Amino acid sequence: MRTQKKQSHRSLLILFIIAELCFTSAASCVILYISGEHIAQRRCERIASTLENFDTKPIKKNMKQYVKKASEQISETRDEKAWAVQSVNYRYGPGEGYDTAGSLSMYASVHRIGVTYNNWSLIDFENDDKDYYVYSDFLSTDPPMITATGAKGDYQRYALSLMSSYGWEDTEMYALIQLWNRESGWNPNSHNKSSGAHGIPQALPGRKMASEGSDWATNGNTQIRWGLNYIRNRYGSPSNAWAHFQRSGWY
Repeated sequence: MRTQKKQSHRSLLILFIIAELCFTSAASCVILYISGEHIAQRRCERIASTLENFDTKPIKKNMKQYVKKASEQISETRDEKAWAVQSVNYRYGPGEGYDTAGSLSMYASVHRIGVTYNNWSLIDFENDDKDYYVYSDFLSTDPPMITATGAKGDYQRYALSLMSSYGWEDTEMYALIQLWNRESGWNPNSHNKSSGAHGIPQALPGRKMASEGSDWATNGNTQIRWGLNYIRNRYGSPSNAWAHFQRSGWY
């Protein structure tokens, strides 16, 4: 009986010790947590105090310059012809903050070699080793002077592709369109029964165009090459030929 009581007392004592240890450990954890929070808060306060006296302007300035430089980098390379959809300035750098280097007239063509992240086109000119920039929204890879569709549009694009080989600016295309719109509507099968004039340029007689190919009667491209040669040799340019047509009714 005494043995059982001793064992009971011993068990209660062990339970009491365990409970006391648990309580002490929990209290210690709370104290450590509160202390840690206090230490962290003090550190934050010291950092905040230091930042209040820290001049962040240079960092902000450098960040703005970094972002600006990054946006001015080439995002994609190009190798294409593009036309100005209206009169526009081109600059020494990709942004309005750069000095103006010159201007493009409406319909003027340029060689585009890249586009920046901030949507400026990098362009170059023949016989000029400098790079220039124009805002991309003012350029189009579709010739803005050509609005015709179908075969007529295709013939006009073919004529435009030959402009430089005849020593003319692409802007001469506007006069050529007006001229051959009046002559034939850019129809290679157009034929004047009374005069015998034939084809897109209304060659008189039509067989003259055989110098450019045996298919002169039906092939619009053959007719266009002959017509451009005729204009260069007789008038010097489409604009001169169109001016003559407006005065005289023929060219």
